Amino acid sequence: MVARILVVDEQKLDLSRISIELQLVHNSLLFSKSIEDALRIVSTQSIDVVLVSLPQVKSKLFLDFFSVLRQLCSVIPIVGVVPKKSIAEQFVDIGIDDFMDIGVNKNQLLRKIETLVRMRGLFDDNLLNRMFFTGKRAQKMVTIFFDDLNFLHASIRNNTEIEQLKYWPVIDDMSDADLFLINIRSVQKACDCCSTLRMRRINKYRPIILAYDKAHRDMAKQIIRQHSNIGYTDIVDLSMNSAIMASKLNSLMKYKKMYESFTEKLRKSIYLAAIDSTTEVYNRTFFEDFMKSHVGDLYDSAILVIDIDKFKDINDKFGHTFADSMLRFVASTIKRYIRAADLIARYGGDEFIIFMEGVSKTIATEVATRIQQAVAKTIFKNANCTVSVGVCCIDTKESLQLNEAISIADKFMYAAKKQGGNAVCACG
Repeated sequence: MVARILVVDEQKLDLSRISIELQLVHNSLLFSKSIEDALRIVSTQSIDVVLVSLPQVKSKLFLDFFSVLRQLCSVIPIVGVVPKKSIAEQFVDIGIDDFMDIGVNKNQLLRKIETLVRMRGLFDDNLLNRMFFTGKRAQKMVTIFFDDLNFLHASIRNNTEIEQLKYWPVIDDMSDADLFLINIRSVQKACDCCSTLRMRRINKYRPIILAYDKAHRDMAKQIIRQHSNIGYTDIVDLSMNSAIMASKLNSLMKYKKMYESFTEKLRKSIYLAAIDSTTEVYNRTFFEDFMKSHVGDLYDSAILVIDIDKFKDINDKFGHTFADSMLRFVASTIKRYIRAADLIARYGGDEFIIFMEGVSKTIATEVATRIQQAVAKTIFKNANCTVSVGVCCIDTKESLQLNEAISIADKFMYAAKKQGGNAVCACG
């Protein structure tokens, strides 16, 4: 996986072996041996992961540097590199996402970096700054096959709820879970549990961590060799330093919540960009973008252009609020008579457009007539509401571009208006 990794070795540890391993796999490594240079790099360049060598003792100078670095890096993962694991405990509360010692083996190093880079790739810095830190719900970790959780309670943050499941497959609704931690007691059970969780759509991006103790290390190795495709995020050794374990799990839960915030905002943005807020049908921009995929000839299709009769008079007489209600009424009536596969959009102030595929002229005209009659027979808030509909049908013998079909349907809609409105006119 291609990544841009910044290595900040202000403490002058020997990181040459780690750098060589990363350069063999990743695209670009940037090096900094001073605090000032590191801050300049992260403020001017795109970085996926930062490796920072940590001092033997926590100092105010380092904390000030790291505080600025964390702010500049926003949601970029920061990994602390320590000469020995015990040093990590004093830095666990300053915002480091994970730790590694300079003797980390190649597989652990690459898996750790790949996991962080993959998560980092899901997010946009500026968006997440505005989204993630507004959430108030506590983190929730679900543990499976553990008898004793003392190792977690001693290190996990206070805002993390831990739910313990001792048996499999006793898993109820886990819609609020932020991370699953599965203890490897049996290769088959661990694999079944992990793969079943991952297959559920709601767990697609949730971290699933497999954990092992000294007695089950061979089982963990077997899973890595033979079952790498079951969907786990990482495999951890329960004998690792508790501070490192806490940082790893908290980091994974944080990034999971970030992704959820991102997707929620993205869905809302897409909705707002595509939907007309008054009528709750697609807007003209979405319709035109969607129809660009139909740049070729259209066969067995139909365009319906629907316009509310004398809408300006209604707007002037009853006001905008009433007129908006009428637009919503017409839109809801149209949706009752078209198929789910048909595309409806508000094309202008009081004009709607429908695209139908796989229909004959007879069917398209029948649909238009039903819409026209349904609107006309309903007295809307003591006001008469009628529509004029123009229909352009394209059969297999014709060759029309979309803009030509829309223009023809529009002309027939105006022909219906010239007849006095409340009518349907179809080409051919």
